[in-house]
Amino acid sequence: MKSLTAADGTEIWFATHGDPLRPALFLGPHFYASFGRTDGDDTDKWIDGLKEDFFLIVADYPRGFGRTGNPLGMDFTPGIAAAEYERIAEAAGVERFGWVGYSYGGAIGVQVACRSDRVSALAVGGFPPLDAPYQDMVDITTRMATAMEAAGGVDPKLLWSSVGFYSPLPQWPEDEEMAKLEIPRMAFMGTEDIGVPLHGVDLPLAAILREAEPAMKRMGWQVAWLEGQDHVTTIEAAVSLPAVRDFFRKSLLSN
Repeated sequence: MKSLTAADGTEIWFATHGDPLRPALFLGPHFYASFGRTDGDDTDKWIDGLKEDFFLIVADYPRGFGRTGNPLGMDFTPGIAAAEYERIAEAAGVERFGWVGYSYGGAIGVQVACRSDRVSALAVGGFPPLDAPYQDMVDITTRMATAMEAAGGVDPKLLWSSVGFYSPLPQWPEDEEMAKLEIPRMAFMGTEDIGVPLHGVDLPLAAILREAEPAMKRMGWQVAWLEGQDHVTTIEAAVSLPAVRDFFRKSLLSN
């Protein structure tokens, strides 16, 4: 594990894997450097499946996950996310990087790519990049943060960070900003993705992506459907890693 010191003194922790001479690939949320690394977490499988081709960066970020402290709560914004991911990449010695993120990490990846010229290719899993349900995510994360804060045991600022991230996005000029992207980009999703209703996230994500797919393809997006998979299973390495690896091999290794 390595760390960098942010402007406010926060230590942001990250790890790298593979040959630094290979094209860089950032594994964004829900992949973390140390947080959630259990037998049921597939991060190590993703790392093992990608590190021969790419120089991987994986971080305990957003703040509050794993070894990185000082979550920002409602002060966490898409702009701050993009800026701090850039600083992590710089600390890893990387100028440009591909990005793969799932669910929250997919939404973050869209913002990083649109707000930074560092992203060389983008793979968004479990989240529709166009016609994104940002207001729904504000409502859902607010309900979750309120309930979990009442239950106690978790830093409230960590709970409210996702609310802070999503809150500006219903007013974000999505069509205008997404049209500016010229990098290789792909969305991948299970055909049965309706969010995670048992955890309070009940959204027809697959249906939203189906509706947006024609417009996305006109904009240059690839869309990969994982037949029979839902929001929980699609992140599994056995399910989606082959399609994601193929996308980045074509996008980053053929140049």
